[in-house]
Amino acid sequence: MKINKLELLDFRCFTNYEIELSKRFTLLIGDNGCGKTAILDALVIAIADLLYEISAISAYEKRRLSINDMRYVEQVLGQEIIKNTAKNTFIVIDSIFLNTPIHWINGRGTKKFYCLSKHDLDDAQEIDELISPLYDYVHTIKHLEIETNDPHTLFPVVAYYGTGRLWQQLKAKDKKTKGPGTRIDGYQHCLNPATNQNNFFNWFKRQELIAIQKHERRHTLEAVRESIVDMIPNAQRIWWDLERDELMIQYFDQGNQNSLPFSMLSDGYRNMIGMVSDIAYRMATLNPQLEVDVIKQTEGIVLIDEIDLHLHPKWQREVVGRLLNTFPKVQFVASSHSPFIIQSLYGREDCLLWDLEKAQPLAIESKSIEDIAENQQGVEIPQQSQRFLDMEKVAIEYYETLQGIRIASDEEKQRLKQKLDDLLEPYSDNPAFQAFLKMERQAAEGNTNAS
Repeated sequence: MKINKLELLDFRCFTNYEIELSKRFTLLIGDNGCGKTAILDALVIAIADLLYEISAISAYEKRRLSINDMRYVEQVLGQEIIKNTAKNTFIVIDSIFLNTPIHWINGRGTKKFYCLSKHDLDDAQEIDELISPLYDYVHTIKHLEIETNDPHTLFPVVAYYGTGRLWQQLKAKDKKTKGPGTRIDGYQHCLNPATNQNNFFNWFKRQELIAIQKHERRHTLEAVRESIVDMIPNAQRIWWDLERDELMIQYFDQGNQNSLPFSMLSDGYRNMIGMVSDIAYRMATLNPQLEVDVIKQTEGIVLIDEIDLHLHPKWQREVVGRLLNTFPKVQFVASSHSPFIIQSLYGREDCLLWDLEKAQPLAIESKSIEDIAENQQGVEIPQQSQRFLDMEKVAIEYYETLQGIRIASDEEKQRLKQKLDDLLEPYSDNPAFQAFLKMERQAAEGNTNAS
């Protein structure tokens, strides 16, 4: 599954917005409120439609466009605020689903909810021309005739990880083993921004027990295990400890080998392990017939809001490359505010950096963190600390006050001198800075007295 293009019409903060996605990795950047999460949510709604339209995939909790997704503007009439909401909202995607080109339109409003296959469209028609005459909900995805038990059918992995993925957990259940399930269990809660680590724990524990009982190597288990180890810096081994009844991680830290249960790891480790293990577990559930190749051969799309969440800057510079190497056939769409994430995309032709405010891709150049922060993220003089900038502002104000002393009355001079003392007080721990400004002050006061 791949999404090539997304178009939004009157969806949340967007009037008419279009974005073409990279086949491998698209990073969304922009200021708070520019619509990064809205883009991801629009993709979630569109993907949910595709899954829901396949009758065999019924385990997913349907997510539809709501009235809250419709763009609105506020107008003040007299003393009242009036909310004017758009009559219609549309999400349009061009995608490849199970090797079939799909043009999918999801709408809400005065027109009925509908969707169309690209095969039924005239490519010359514009979106506005397509929308106006449509009133019927057309089922066209059903012609794919998907059979969940057919080993030749490779289901794409689909997952969405929101900003609350570490602490916003779905209701936990006991970590108990269970009997065989269906392949489509891999879509359960897949587009819920909350996480369900318990599903992975249950699956991993069950696979470990089967391997022990049958004295055999479980190919999908080893593929999942290897993907997690490859993704985590300095990780060596991951296993289910039957004595502790908990997932254990063995890793190197400052030259020392450590083994810790998952629950005792840092937020950064738990966040990344939880996300990667969830992707890998879903792949193994959807396509177990691929066995040892399941991670490398499963396609799909993964959405990640704030990919740098809880990650140390050193790890931020590695996370994109590790994701793309670990899951070579997955398309990722992520958002971030981190200049380290942006910098890590340099030299990768499979990555796209998209500025939502400029509505265009940005060149990924070999720039310093300071250049990225200033030129692409709008941070003023990022190479200087905020304390330095505050000191510079104080110095300017100090000099301006000194100039005022020269022409001030005696009463005004006393007020200005007190202001100078107040300006220097926050920097009592910097004697060089204080001494420099006091010398200027003495010179100015000396000139004043002499005159």
